[in-house]
Amino acid sequence: MASATYFPNFEYPASEVFKYICIVKDFTLMLHTGDIVKFTPDDEDAFKKWLDDNGVQNIRAESNWMVK
Repeated sequence: MASATYFPNFEYPASEVFKYICIVKDFTLMLHTGDIVKFTPDDEDAFKKWLDDNGVQNIRAESNWMVK
């Protein structure tokens, strides 16, 4: 089953989102244009699932995401 192109109240389609990170309930997203946007969804689990289902990279899943 294909995932929805848009998430409710989020102005960008999934195809424009390159990477994301979530801290508490706030998402910071990098678009393919290089722009950074912030979004706080009403349902963070549903938003994360939508991003994952659309193949958007989760920065935390990258091996060197944290700088020490």
